[in-house]
Amino acid sequence: MTKNHQGLVLITGAAGFTGHHMVAEAVKAGFRVRATDVSSRYYGAMFEALEVEFVKSDLTRREGLERLLSGVESVIHVAGIHDYSTPDDIIFAVNEKAVENLCDASVKAGVKRFMHISSVGVYGYSSNPGNPVKEDAPKVTPPLNNYNLSKWEGEKHVHRYIKEKGLAATIFRPAAIYGSRSEYGLYLVFKMAYDERNKKKKLILGKGDKIEAFLHIEDMCRAVLHAYDHEEMIGEAYNVADDTHIPTTEFYNLVNRELLGAEKPFLHLPIAVAKPVAVVSQFIARRTGQRPLLEKATLDYVNCDKIWDNAKLKATGFEFKYPTLERGMKETLGWYKNNGWFRF
Repeated sequence: MTKNHQGLVLITGAAGFTGHHMVAEAVKAGFRVRATDVSSRYYGAMFEALEVEFVKSDLTRREGLERLLSGVESVIHVAGIHDYSTPDDIIFAVNEKAVENLCDASVKAGVKRFMHISSVGVYGYSSNPGNPVKEDAPKVTPPLNNYNLSKWEGEKHVHRYIKEKGLAATIFRPAAIYGSRSEYGLYLVFKMAYDERNKKKKLILGKGDKIEAFLHIEDMCRAVLHAYDHEEMIGEAYNVADDTHIPTTEFYNLVNRELLGAEKPFLHLPIAVAKPVAVVSQFIARRTGQRPLLEKATLDYVNCDKIWDNAKLKATGFEFKYPTLERGMKETLGWYKNNGWFRF
């Protein structure tokens, strides 16, 4: 249990990857939890077992949020869409408008603490090439990447409510999160490695020499709960990334060793060749309503270093349970194999 127990906490996006882990960790820490999402999906039984109240809601609609926040002393806002192919009107409704709605309702409900999960994507991917990016770095989000831009626009609402309305908020900017029961993000990398397990070479975009950064889901949740005991974190933003700084090729080698038992040689697809493929793929996807085979935003992501300075978070006394990738990745891929997600 945290030292400064905050009573009833509302956790948004509770049926998503980060959200359902956040629910479990908050219960473990001694919080009473009200979980919310557009649907409980297949986590209804989990919520019931944890004695968590689940309330269905749509945060993009301002009406009804008073009832959702009734009796709530703190909010952990996890809900968001991380999908480059999402239409702009939807991704901005969820990643921006819903944040504004929740901030406004929280202020009017007298919420004591507000924890907002943003993204390191708010910096863009070229704000300090080859060097660690600190929290006060310029935000140079590429305007064509609707995910990065929508997360920054949403975060700006939190900053505004902190400054103008006195919202006691703390902002977290996580790196690429991995862990059990994920269905997107790095899980798709794991799934691709499994699906291509019989191929002799691993296809990789670009040279594979860009620096990657990661975060175990448990450390993401622990960082949020840590903030409850540190009032000096109110009004501040924090990068949440472990100390792993490895090139893409080394990351794929680690995944292949742990998942398949051996590394593979690489087949490199130059970014210059991949770009027209992405353009054509996105054009066809828009016409057919299908997901694109490759997205330009993905190329932007893989073609840059991702080095997020975590010194500010560590200075508050936070210690990572998984400071580097090796043990966490071994446990994560072991979980997927042991639970039948990947069968050999």
